[in-house]
Amino acid sequence: MILEVQNGSFGYPHQQKILKDINFTLSKGKILSVLGPNGVGKTTLLKCMVGLLDWIEGKSFLYGEDIKHINTKKLWSKVSYIPQSHTFAFSITGLEMVVLGRSAHLGIFEQPGIKDIEMAEEIMKQIGIERLASKDCNHMSGGELQMVLIAKALINKPDLIILDEPETGLDFHNQILVLNLIERMAHENGICAVMNTHYPTNAISISDEALMLNRTGDYVYGKTQDILTEENISKAFHVNVAVNQFHYNDRIIKSIIPISITNG
Repeated sequence: MILEVQNGSFGYPHQQKILKDINFTLSKGKILSVLGPNGVGKTTLLKCMVGLLDWIEGKSFLYGEDIKHINTKKLWSKVSYIPQSHTFAFSITGLEMVVLGRSAHLGIFEQPGIKDIEMAEEIMKQIGIERLASKDCNHMSGGELQMVLIAKALINKPDLIILDEPETGLDFHNQILVLNLIERMAHENGICAVMNTHYPTNAISISDEALMLNRTGDYVYGKTQDILTEENISKAFHVNVAVNQFHYNDRIIKSIIPISITNG
């Protein structure tokens, strides 16, 4: 077991709790998708689980150790976090962005060396984006930038990677590129991945487990196929859906199609 959350609750002062008694565990090579309507605390959950926000109740554990007691440098050498917002006030190339991922291994005033640059070049080559090494991140497409940020997260060979809406704003082609990379790094390389997504079909296509929040602060958690049911999705999103299954090239493909808004 790599990550565990025990009885995690969060709320802002003088407001109702956003998250209530969250419990889950995540093992090596597994992908967890976090779903739910806007405003239910999906991003908050990601931040709490790795200590970027403090639970008001409960704890997060990495390899059985309370995250609050883990040295910051040690924590971020094992965990990588890719947030939603990707805007840069300065010019930086793809290679320079990936090299920044080595910061957890450098001293306060230490500059990246040849070894760090070679590691960045190698990880970009491994995931097929070496062409972006000299391109300005501010001039990249959404899909290009997302792949660079994933490379930045992977350069330290983390045990756990957190991705906040990694496929939002991407076209079908780039969504598939990003999802395939997440699936490959988890199921082939043994990295533990947590992905916050607005797309149930994407979640059901690659994730092993799912945690779905609703507006009451409650949640359901378990194996993806058991959680992403018509009943659970309808309850969380107030939308009638159809979960379809079909065969394509010897694969079983599932899709979740929204039909109409519920009355409840």
